[in-house]
Amino acid sequence: MLSNLKLRGLWRRIRSNIGIRSSKMAIKTHQPWYVRIGGFGLAMGIAAAVAWYLVDNSYRITGFSKDEAKAQIAALTEQNSALQKTADSLKSALNDRESQLKVEKSAQAELVKNSSQVQEENASLKEDLGFLRNIMSAGKVPDGLSITNLKVEPDAQTAEIRYRMLLTQGGQRRADFKGRVQLVVRALKNSETLNLTFPEDTKNPSNNGEVDFKYYQKVEGRFKLPEGAQLKSVQVRVLGQQGNEVRATKAITF
Repeated sequence: MLSNLKLRGLWRRIRSNIGIRSSKMAIKTHQPWYVRIGGFGLAMGIAAAVAWYLVDNSYRITGFSKDEAKAQIAALTEQNSALQKTADSLKSALNDRESQLKVEKSAQAELVKNSSQVQEENASLKEDLGFLRNIMSAGKVPDGLSITNLKVEPDAQTAEIRYRMLLTQGGQRRADFKGRVQLVVRALKNSETLNLTFPEDTKNPSNNGEVDFKYYQKVEGRFKLPEGAQLKSVQVRVLGQQGNEVRATKAITF
């Protein structure tokens, strides 16, 4: 009887070892796909809403005031506009000042030029006056027509040649002298001698060197040489009104 019980127990062990064992299983409730997608979308919406709320209300968290920022931007914009207007005004004033300075400099340069010319004229007048005083003090004026105080010099500002002289007339029964002054100029250009006559316009009474005086007359003028020419000599001739006879001459060599 005991051996039968042992055999039965042994058989049960063998059968349990060689039999099929079932694994553990978990049973879940099946959900449709649209329910899962809806839930996922709901979760994303909630997350987006939370993120938007945090961003939109971040100034409350950090202490930043949107109204205060707008007020500061408006104030800075107004200040920038005011500064721009001030800058434009200063720029306009500066331009006006620069224009005024240019005008003043031009006027000053013209004044200096005129002053220099006046000084030269005064020096020339003093020289002529001194010459006349010497003649008067001597008690005798040279007879006939004379050319005195002749000066010929270049003008650096205009690249022209300036000349001036004093014509005097002495002797008994002096009559008014009428005639003209002519300059015969000799110049050298590229080893070639040039003979020029000034003034060139003999038809225009205002530009042909006419003179009309009884005792004395100051004569001055300018002439221009061809470019590159070098002045060598100037001969002054005083011609009578009738017949263009030469009444007086004087020359300067350079």
